[in-house]
Amino acid sequence: MEQIKKLLTFPKPFLTVYPRVWIVLFFVFVAVDLASKVWITDTLTYRVTEHQLENAVAGHVQMLVHGVGQINILGEEGKYIKLALVFNDRFVFGTGPAAPVFGLFLSLFAVIFLIFYRLHNPDFGPSAAWLLVFSGAVGNLIDKMFVKSLETGAWVFSLGPKPNHVSGVVDFVECIWFGWTPGYDMLSFSLPFFGTFRPLAWLAWPVWPLFNFADSLIVVGTCMLVFSMLLTKPQPEA
Repeated sequence: MEQIKKLLTFPKPFLTVYPRVWIVLFFVFVAVDLASKVWITDTLTYRVTEHQLENAVAGHVQMLVHGVGQINILGEEGKYIKLALVFNDRFVFGTGPAAPVFGLFLSLFAVIFLIFYRLHNPDFGPSAAWLLVFSGAVGNLIDKMFVKSLETGAWVFSLGPKPNHVSGVVDFVECIWFGWTPGYDMLSFSLPFFGTFRPLAWLAWPVWPLFNFADSLIVVGTCMLVFSMLLTKPQPEA
C-alpha cells in the first residue's frame, strides 16, 4: 500500500506537468497521425508480406487492390522520397520477429511507464520534447489496436489478429538512404568459424525503413531529450 501511495504521489500537479495547451496539441498531433494513416490506406495499394498474407487469410479472400502503388514526392519516379504503404508488425525499423499482439501490449506498457516517469520527473527535459514523444507513441499505439481489412480497407478494432485482416502499424514514407554504397566491402574482414564480418553493412541500405508521422515525432522528441541531457550541466552538490 505504501508503494502504491508513493507511486501516485507527484511533486507537481498534473496540469502543471501537462498544461492544457500541451494536451490540446497532443490531441492535434495524434489526430493528424491517424488521419494521415487512414488517408494512406484509402489511397494506396496494400503491400503485405508473405507471412502477413498467410496469417491473415482464412479461406478464399478477394485481395484488396485499389488506388495507386505509390505517390512520388521528390525525384524522378520518387527516387528520393515517395509514399508507399506497408504494415510494420515487428519492432523498431521493422526489426525482430513478427509479433503484433506482443508489440501492442509492449507499446501500452511503454506509454503508461512514460506518463508516470514524466509525472515523477517533471523537470527532466523540455516539455515540447515530451509532447512529441507522447504524441507519436500514442498515435502508433492506437494504430496497433486496429487491423485493416484486406477486402474493404476498413479499420476494425481488434487486440489480436483477425481473419482476412492485416495487423501492423501503417508506414508509408520511403526515403533514399544517403549512406554508404556497397563499397563498404573494403572494410570487411574474416573471422574464424564466423566467415566474413561487415561491421558497417547497415550503412549500405538502399532506402531508409519506411516510417510515418508518429515515428517522426518520436525521433525528433527523443533527440531533443538527448540533447537537453548533454547540454544540462550537473548541479554542484551542496
